[in-house]
Amino acid sequence: MVVKVKRKEILLGKEYETKIYLPEDVLLTRDRRLRADRLDEILENEAAKINKEFEQIKEEIKKSNIQKWRWLGKKINYILKNISSIEKTDIDNNVIWPAIGQYLRDELKRGLDDKKRSGTQNDHYRKCWALAAIPGTEWISSWVGWDAFTDRGDQLVYSKKLMPLMKQKFENISPQLSSKEYQFIAKLLIKQIPTKAKLPTNIDAMDVEDIKKIIDAVYTEFLRMREDIKNKNQIQ
Repeated sequence: MVVKVKRKEILLGKEYETKIYLPEDVLLTRDRRLRADRLDEILENEAAKINKEFEQIKEEIKKSNIQKWRWLGKKINYILKNISSIEKTDIDNNVIWPAIGQYLRDELKRGLDDKKRSGTQNDHYRKCWALAAIPGTEWISSWVGWDAFTDRGDQLVYSKKLMPLMKQKFENISPQLSSKEYQFIAKLLIKQIPTKAKLPTNIDAMDVEDIKKIIDAVYTEFLRMREDIKNKNQIQ
């Protein structure tokens, strides 16, 4: 229910590293502190294993960001499934992601711009985990493309129905898709999904045939847009 995370703070012009317990609004009892300290040790050891293994395989995947982050997602998924002291609430409230990420080597970290997303539903490590753990993501061959879906809401990514059906429709052309084209597809999908009172739709509550119709419409419109852009470039 509580995790321990490093944080850098500025005091009198000097930078200091401190340890905090998240979520900060949870009463920090002695028992929770001890469990968080123990979990922190376990996560540091698990991250060390990941760092060592990455050193051995990084040459194989260095040319593909999506391959690297999918690989990392598999390692994070293993941690979540096999460490019993990680509670569901740690995952649901997103505090587990910085608790793991703080011990990863620099090549497995994100830049300074990602700090504002740390510990949120848009945390980089949550996206890596989802890429590896959610069924049907294999058709995504671009990290920017994956971002296009994750940044438009959980309903596009964490549905048990949507991604497998998207894979069925798009996997034949996915190797040729550019990052920008993935963004087009995500935008078209959002436009096609019905909403009520501006609230996200529960896609898993929809009938499979209705979802297929939406995906078919997206596919048709995407191909039309692609052809229009191609013709326009030829004219220019």
